Amino acid sequence: MSDERTSTARRVDAVAVGLSAIADHGAIVAAVVLADTVMRRRSLWRAAELLALVGIPVVAVNAAIKRLVGRQRPDHAAEPGSPVLRRPSSSSFPSGHTLAVTTAAVALPSSPVGQVAGLVGAGAVGWSRLRVGAHHPGDVVGGVLIGSLLGWALRTPAQAMVRRSGASR
Repeated sequence: MSDERTSTARRVDAVAVGLSAIADHGAIVAAVVLADTVMRRRSLWRAAELLALVGIPVVAVNAAIKRLVGRQRPDHAAEPGSPVLRRPSSSSFPSGHTLAVTTAAVALPSSPVGQVAGLVGAGAVGWSRLRVGAHHPGDVVGGVLIGSLLGWALRTPAQAMVRRSGASR
């Protein structure tokens, strides 16, 4: 029974590590924007503009808050055998992975279904950051709250950019 539990825990850890990896440096957001660009036959230039519109504020806000707060990472993030991909060197608060994906989930989707899918994805990324031991629960909650506020602030210009790119086909 303990072997089965250990095997299940390893599989769950592998999923968490994978989610954290694809969310690192906004890779999952870039992939989704690129897929949407190809499916809707929009220009790659417009996709780059959209990523910059969301990405630059995410990086700036995340870096500023991390520097201001300076919270230590959880102790277990450094334990041997921990499923962390790499030892993060930045402050723990907020979870930048969660902040970035939540911002994109609020700002970018054009439909309610897209927003729900994005927010479910953001929740999964937040869970993964806790599972791999990179953050305290409050770091992930902070990432969701800050990402939601930033996403709402960027939603109008992002949607206007998407409408312009649809009109220029």
